[in-house]
Amino acid sequence: MKYCLTYLKVAVFLLFIVSSHAQGTNNRLQLKFPVNAKMSPQFKSAVEKQKVQFVNMMGWNTEIKANTTAFILDKIDNSPEYNYLYVAEYWIAYHYQEMIPELIKRVSNTTEVGLLESMDLVIPERVATGQMKSFGQGQVVEDDLFTVAGRANRLLKVITGEDFGNVQVNASPIQLKELQDKWVEWFRKL
Repeated sequence: MKYCLTYLKVAVFLLFIVSSHAQGTNNRLQLKFPVNAKMSPQFKSAVEKQKVQFVNMMGWNTEIKANTTAFILDKIDNSPEYNYLYVAEYWIAYHYQEMIPELIKRVSNTTEVGLLESMDLVIPERVATGQMKSFGQGQVVEDDLFTVAGRANRLLKVITGEDFGNVQVNASPIQLKELQDKWVEWFRKL
């Protein structure tokens, strides 16, 4: 019995360490957008494209534009409603300095949030698993928007114009860390 309790304690400790690594490594990253960032033409173009799209899609909607970074991050981390991600793709053009470091931190977060009301969106892996229906049309997204990591990676691609890979369904913490490292390397060159 004594050995069983010791074994159980060790197992719980190891589980805690693995879980902390999968979801908590992002908190150790110390990233701050540089004041005099050297934005590539590709990056500048992506930001401008999203600003134009914001005006085209939402007009000069000051209510959406006024959403705080904390509000949008909370929706990325916790809300299954696709509308918030959709809005974030355009909103981020006005808040990329605050958002990019936070999104890079989230690329290693394996938390699954789910995804609702996404009829004009296709995530092929989720369609293949039966977790999403395809209606024969819609925007195809290779990142798993059911997860925080997939959402963060998608938003980073949209606002930077860079693509270091996709967050797959059931991506391992090691795969996510490798992807996050690519984003960190890119970020540190700004």
